[in-house]
Amino acid sequence: MNVLVAIDDSSYSDAAVASIAARQWPADTKFLLYSVVPDYDKLGMLLSAASTQKLRFLEEEQEREAIFKLLTRCAELRRALPEVTVTFAVGYGHPAEEIIDTAISWGAQLIVMGSHGRRNVQLYAFGSVTAQVIEKIPCSLEIIRVFNQTGKSWQDQRRVLICFDGSDNSRAALDWVAHSTWSAHQEFAIVSVLDEVDDDKIGCLQMFHQRKATQLKNAALAARQDELDWHVERLRLILPGNPVVGQVLYGYAADLILELAENFSADLIVIGAHGKQMQVDASTGSVAKRVACFSRCCVKIVLADETSLFDDSVISCPLISDSA
Repeated sequence: MNVLVAIDDSSYSDAAVASIAARQWPADTKFLLYSVVPDYDKLGMLLSAASTQKLRFLEEEQEREAIFKLLTRCAELRRALPEVTVTFAVGYGHPAEEIIDTAISWGAQLIVMGSHGRRNVQLYAFGSVTAQVIEKIPCSLEIIRVFNQTGKSWQDQRRVLICFDGSDNSRAALDWVAHSTWSAHQEFAIVSVLDEVDDDKIGCLQMFHQRKATQLKNAALAARQDELDWHVERLRLILPGNPVVGQVLYGYAADLILELAENFSADLIVIGAHGKQMQVDASTGSVAKRVACFSRCCVKIVLADETSLFDDSVISCPLISDSA
């Protein structure tokens, strides 16, 4: 498994490295610690020779600082995880673009980034580096926050909220949870939101036939509840020592997920999303992007490429059949 870890000079990327060091990884895992230095050559073309020279000095200084930071973090990871491979690289240009391009060219199955988790509408609208990476992620993404509202770091997480919408991508999120290693004290909640914005059939009928619209809504909620119950029981069999609950809601998915995460005191939100679906709406963004940008806790966005590496025999559930 190839894991790209975005590194900058903030404490948030330090938290990302700490979260990696605190977990168990397969021996064949390869980590690439990656920093991006602004490309001052492009800016220098518009300035005088003297200004261009100053920019080159600045770029060299930032490059030295980036390499020192990378070497330090590489040494930390190698001490904590001696069985895995840890390398580093420096890119030049726009951070989000370079992270995405490198993840694609290197064949990363996972990107890990640190983020401050501020609920800043301007950052969401105009794009922090994290928000821009989310829009075009080519693989799974973990957003690590130093402290969420419960004051816990990644390795101390207690409550995990899993988002399920019936899609293959949300099933991949459940598979990731099923294949991961968890402590006995951790609690899991699976939430499924029937989004009224996307429920066109019910919405159109509601204007003409309230009773029929209510019947369709109740039928849709019941069908989703049945599917969710199946996944709750499956996860209980896989994690017999951990509490697992499920809940179906009706409304605006991102807002309800964020509200439930607050009420549940979630330390981690796991959500599935497809790369091409991350740019659904330029004004509001996808559910995954809104959840990732506005949540106070760590977020894991799962794509199928990561879960395809798992051995399904590890989580076989003989007591539950697909026809159940």
